[in-house]
Amino acid sequence: MRKGLLCLIGLAALMLAGCGRPKTPSASGQIRLQLGLIYLAQGELPAARRNLQRALQDAPTDYRVLLAMARLFQQENDSVMARRYFQTALKYAPENGYALNNYGAFLCGLGQYDAAHQQFTLAAVQNSAVARVDSQERAGYCWLQQKEYASARQWLLQALQNDRQKADTLLIEAKKHLEKHELEQARLLLEVYHHSVPATAESLWLEIRFAALEQRTVDKARYGQQLAQNFPQSIQYQHFLANEY
Repeated sequence: MRKGLLCLIGLAALMLAGCGRPKTPSASGQIRLQLGLIYLAQGELPAARRNLQRALQDAPTDYRVLLAMARLFQQENDSVMARRYFQTALKYAPENGYALNNYGAFLCGLGQYDAAHQQFTLAAVQNSAVARVDSQERAGYCWLQQKEYASARQWLLQALQNDRQKADTLLIEAKKHLEKHELEQARLLLEVYHHSVPATAESLWLEIRFAALEQRTVDKARYGQQLAQNFPQSIQYQHFLANEY
């Protein structure tokens, strides 16, 4: 448990990283901010609110605190307040790629696609390689939500070419779409993945599940053979042997 909490604190610290140099919270305010993000990640919204409000009192113009408040209101399904905090964060950090990309993702979730892509474009021209790749990734998923598959493929491929670590998120997204039976989206994500990085036990397992769902027996057997050859000790292969699709 202690190890898990330390990992979450480390994750929270990474999420606070940004491009600019805002006035930072005091030591106690920083702790409140980190705790607020941890509670937010765990879905404990009242505890997150208490800590984030204390951080906000300590540093009302720090864009990182304002972004955390925006994410809190997002989780509470209060898009009006979330938008207000996103816009306030950008008032104090108008060229921060992290803030721009997160606001763009928020707008995409509301279906405000043109406005979302404007934010991604702004993030892409900032002096930050991380922000540029994140903008490519976020734009790709937004195009996917719009069912503009050619654009989604283009931007996601570009993101993976620039940062192979984006592949893990892509597989997670593919799994979500597969479980929702959103087959076009799942197919595109798996194609992008296997075009960019070597197959893994998880990626082959998703292909097997996809083939089983569409009753593509030959493909299911082919991917199963690859799984047996390359990952015979994996839990995914055990599921395959047990026909647990």
